[in-house]
Amino acid sequence: MTFLDQYKLEGCTCIHPYDHEVYSDPELYPNFQEKFIEFQETLKRNIKKKNSKVYLRLFDGEFWFLRGQAVGNVSSRHTNVHPKEMDLKPFRDGVYGCDYVSTQLYPDQMEIYNKLFPDRPFDFPMEYIYAIVANRSIFDYGKIGVICGEGKARVIKELFKHKEYRDYIGRDGFDSIITVPERFACNKIEEIESKISNELDGNIDVYLYGIGISKLALSHRFKKYSNSIFIDIGCGMSAIAGLVGNDRPYFGNWINHKVKYFDYQGVDLMDSTERGVVWLEREKHVNN
Repeated sequence: MTFLDQYKLEGCTCIHPYDHEVYSDPELYPNFQEKFIEFQETLKRNIKKKNSKVYLRLFDGEFWFLRGQAVGNVSSRHTNVHPKEMDLKPFRDGVYGCDYVSTQLYPDQMEIYNKLFPDRPFDFPMEYIYAIVANRSIFDYGKIGVICGEGKARVIKELFKHKEYRDYIGRDGFDSIITVPERFACNKIEEIESKISNELDGNIDVYLYGIGISKLALSHRFKKYSNSIFIDIGCGMSAIAGLVGNDRPYFGNWINHKVKYFDYQGVDLMDSTERGVVWLEREKHVNN
């Protein structure tokens, strides 16, 4: 299958065979390039006007959860209660509270999305969000903060101690880092909302967040407390932490930076491998 130029985005590469199959269909999303330009222009305009907006991604993990099924790491990472025994209404309603909703252009997943939300068409492909992280352009959009799990925050702070990583990201650090629990955040929605609301910095232009399935009930609430833009970057947070799988869409040429002798215990390693890793030196005696 030929990966069409129509779906190529600057600074990004797709290496998974399935992506080359999917993105070979010109009718999959005919206006892909034009809509990407529109997506970027809208984002920049909202940032400039301090017009707080929440961008949300929905894909297979969220779809399983919203259908009351504990598939993958739902029960080991996101909640200790089976989804079918939970009140899923706040999670479903939260989708409607977000300003922009996206999903990936995988035909089977788009079909599931349309069945779950027949009255809420997605606004743009979530490939766009992956792309602005993968090509690192998002890091030029002003003051940037992140909202992520405690483990990844610890890794990110360590990575920014290294010039090679700072040069790659193009920043000396993030202007705000807010953490959420690594596990079972779906059971602590009100508690996490309270914590985040107290830590949001009104001077931040864009908060990039990756907080798992809890985002469905939480993310639309963020703009009650800040004029920042909030973008759900999903596995992009793993990329920032040097832990993304390069076969993720548009992350084919991403360089994962990892630190020797750093204690990664308790950090969600996602689907990272040793492919394309740059190891950064760290003295054995340095404390975490």
